[in-house]
Amino acid sequence: MKGIDVSYVQGKIGWEQLKGQIDFAVIRMGYGSDIKSQDDQEFERNVSECERLGIPWGSYLYSYALSEEEAYSEAAHAIRLLKEKKPTFPIWYDMEDADNYKKKRKGLNSDKLIKWCEIFCSELEQAGYYVGIYASVSWFDSYLNSNRLDRYDKWVAHWAKSCGYSGKYGMWQYTSQGKVNGIFPLDCNLAYQDYPSIIKKAHLNHW
Repeated sequence: MKGIDVSYVQGKIGWEQLKGQIDFAVIRMGYGSDIKSQDDQEFERNVSECERLGIPWGSYLYSYALSEEEAYSEAAHAIRLLKEKKPTFPIWYDMEDADNYKKKRKGLNSDKLIKWCEIFCSELEQAGYYVGIYASVSWFDSYLNSNRLDRYDKWVAHWAKSCGYSGKYGMWQYTSQGKVNGIFPLDCNLAYQDYPSIIKKAHLNHW
């Protein structure tokens, strides 16, 4: 299945242009702790448009957690925004450090990052969602290289002609420079699992 992931960066997306061109979308909820100002300002519109047009969707939250308390708050952030919604793709915990926030605060500690993943994923599972982890190949191979995370699906970012991750993964983000029906640039992805069928069959994500 071919899909895109989007955020406020794309502005007001013309979803009708994308209908029939993609199989799914992954929509950014926001970032960090459960603070409304940190919600993605296009989240509600993007979800509404996908549901109106019948485009399967999942979602992700960008993590800034530096403590257990903040990891729990990030889980609460996701759960608040997902309330009364029924995504058909997983909810992903976005583990990266694009702006060096974690590095500057000495937050790039493998054991702690793995613990934050466990907290977020456990909280989302307890709330009834199918949850997984997004990261680059280098992060999965270094900071998140633990069998404690084997039970969670992986969404791997590797902008190349083939995915260089040797572990098991369910989705691959293969470019940040994709173009779909004139909309550019877009992150483009391949999903290797039939997530809508898996999620509905398991009665997850409130189906």
